[in-house]
Amino acid sequence: MFGLFKWVKNLVDNVISQVMQQVNLIQEAVTAPLRAMVNQVLAGIWKGNGAERFVAEMTSEVIPMLVNIMGINTSFANAIKRMQDRMGQAERQASSQAQSLFDVFGKIF
Repeated sequence: MFGLFKWVKNLVDNVISQVMQQVNLIQEAVTAPLRAMVNQVLAGIWKGNGAERFVAEMTSEVIPMLVNIMGINTSFANAIKRMQDRMGQAERQASSQAQSLFDVFGKIF
């Protein structure tokens, strides 16, 4: 039975790793073009009040909001990892209790 827990743990670790890689890729794919646009405006491609508002809104609202959305996925993956750690702790406690019972019965028989 405990071999099954180890297999599931490895599977979940792999899934979490893949999710985090995808989150990072998506975050970069979404935010990189926006940051590039901001840099072009800052370099002078667009000037005036509209350009200043564009840069301010992108840097203070849009890009952080997108990063925050990706952070939700990161938090979800971290929550799964914490649950997995708790399952491992429960497995170790159960194994310890079972071993104690085997030791007691071993002394009786």
